[in-house]
Amino acid sequence: MKTKSYFFHLLVFLFLQNVNAQTPDSAILEINNVKVQVNANGALFTDFTNGQFIAPHLPGEPEISTFRAAGIWIAGLDPGGNLKGAIQLYNETGKADFQPGTLDKNGSPSGQLKDIFRVTKEDIEEHRADFNDNGVIDNPNPNVFGWPAQGNPHFSQYNNGDTLPNPTYGLAGFWDENVDGTYDPSNGDFPIVDKRGCHFDLPVAEILWFVFNDNTAHTESQMLPINIEIQCEAFAFDCQEPLIANSVFTRYEIVYRGLEDVDSLFIGTFADFDIGNPNDDFFGSSSLHNLFFGYNGDEVDEGGYENNPPVMSVKHIRGPLSEFLGEVPLSYVMPINAPLPLNAIQYYQLLSGTPQDYQLAPANGFFYDGNPNDPTATSEISEGNTPGNRRVLSSYGPFSLEPGAVNEVIISYTFYQSPGNTTSQNLEEMYTSSDTLERIFENCINPPHDIPCSQGPVSLFDVSAGSLHVFPNPAMRTMFLEFPELGFSRLLLFDLNGKLVFGETLRQQSLKIEIDIQHLQNGIYFLAAQKEDGTFFRQKLIIVGR
Repeated sequence: MKTKSYFFHLLVFLFLQNVNAQTPDSAILEINNVKVQVNANGALFTDFTNGQFIAPHLPGEPEISTFRAAGIWIAGLDPGGNLKGAIQLYNETGKADFQPGTLDKNGSPSGQLKDIFRVTKEDIEEHRADFNDNGVIDNPNPNVFGWPAQGNPHFSQYNNGDTLPNPTYGLAGFWDENVDGTYDPSNGDFPIVDKRGCHFDLPVAEILWFVFNDNTAHTESQMLPINIEIQCEAFAFDCQEPLIANSVFTRYEIVYRGLEDVDSLFIGTFADFDIGNPNDDFFGSSSLHNLFFGYNGDEVDEGGYENNPPVMSVKHIRGPLSEFLGEVPLSYVMPINAPLPLNAIQYYQLLSGTPQDYQLAPANGFFYDGNPNDPTATSEISEGNTPGNRRVLSSYGPFSLEPGAVNEVIISYTFYQSPGNTTSQNLEEMYTSSDTLERIFENCINPPHDIPCSQGPVSLFDVSAGSLHVFPNPAMRTMFLEFPELGFSRLLLFDLNGKLVFGETLRQQSLKIEIDIQHLQNGIYFLAAQKEDGTFFRQKLIIVGR
């Protein structure tokens, strides 16, 4: 009986290993000055043979990558002290801890959504113009109608009969035109990049959405599966500002589908820098700016960029939430010095801030947290290191995951290379301008007006309050709304975190209406009134006295 059981489990393992070995779907994001490849199993910037973060991307010019590969790591301990987790490396010889697709409600692979879905700003603008002219979609856009968002009734029709799962936590982000909680592009809904606390229209140029999970044989790390589903959006802005034009962004929505708590959990970002020639690089970090970066060990990148090699940064813009709902700070930036692969415990030690040689880590957890241009600061240059291949891991943690927990991590990948600059000057440019990337996300992924980006459709935050009048304000049980003119079609009320708490279609035209708000808790809210032409007026509302 034991022999039969052994062979059964061996066959299952070999089957899962074979599934892992299959090449996942891949897609190219080519926008502005960057061309990158992403893969449906979560492997970033690689075609599994060569690095694929081409920067700058100049048609007709040789393609040089700044990365060999990148991806996400996650690991923690179950109540029995067992180590569970998954890491993304190179997927060489079929080794992988992640596979494409969603998990079902029991945490098992569903076999659904194994592809990468693409939508562009042009797709969305075409769709919105079609809807706004008469309230009817006359020419359905396949990318919009096939978007894998919650409840999409058209999904199968535009995806070769594939079915769409219906998880409680949702799928790809979308603008909900009629506020009914489900995606139906025939009602005017359209894709957006989602973000914790924001549900607004965003001027991105292109979105690639895909989902992967770790319920498979972990042939890369040898850890036990943690039963994590990760939905990823890779996107870029249509922007003339060099900083934004040189960036690609990823947003991870991390859903825990296990049945027991996971403690001492860390979520990490792995990057293998190849700044042209992979054997003459340094790396550094900045706890002040929440980033780590790779740069050439001298002013000439032999066999790669030659003169003016770029600096490549990995900036952490939004971190996960702890079990106490506070944002977890970036805890560590560690070098990976030993030859790969490692064992499961070594991978976890790196995530939790223990160097492989057990040397004393910096007090703040960030290796080389000094400006390389400052000889008194701690950097690879001031330490007299020898340039070489640099692999780096950053991590958030420790914190705990409870069953059903949903988390978010947003990262920007940006190269700095101004014409005629030296490596030192490109480094200074990174220190000076990297915080501008965070400013985009402070306003619900909407570039500030002093950043010259090509704007998409109007965002709620682009429109001033105008003469919209809300009274009393603060309010207790009832508020009145006076419109400056006729022509308003609906009202939306968001709490301070951006959650939609009230929506109403205005079925008759009036310059003044009364709204019952006694079901709402005390706090600050934002009221948005939409005109028939799609533009918004907004006003802050304070509810008190409950």
